[in-house]
Amino acid sequence: MISLDSNVFVYLLDDAEPEKQAVAAEVIARAAALRCPVALQVIGEAQNAARRKLKAPPFVAAQFARNILTAFDVLPASGDDADIALAQLAAGRLSYWDAMLISVLRRHGCKALITEELQDGAVVLGVEIVNPFASGGLSARAATLLGA
Repeated sequence: MISLDSNVFVYLLDDAEPEKQAVAAEVIARAAALRCPVALQVIGEAQNAARRKLKAPPFVAAQFARNILTAFDVLPASGDDADIALAQLAAGRLSYWDAMLISVLRRHGCKALITEELQDGAVVLGVEIVNPFASGGLSARAATLLGA
């Protein structure tokens, strides 16, 4: 099982990055078809980035987040996930939010996170990090995971 990070969703709205927008659309469509879940925090991060980074009006950001919410199964966080995130933060390994996301995914059995935010190919808390954006389109590893 794989999951997507908020940055992949945000590229759907980012007309300044047409190549990444096209790759993001393909990744999201394939992930939805595979019924990949997303962590609840991804929905909040996506609407926040839409509003703050891309200056989308609040109603657009809210609908954008609702679209993710209805298209994907949502994985909730737990107190144990927060404890793991705090331990990773204290050790200087990850930011709290990155550790929280990865902990949630690991607990729910996800083996890979598609994101451009962390080191491509790294395995963090047992979850493989996969950057979907390669020169010329979808990365080979992301294509394999998504059955492309």
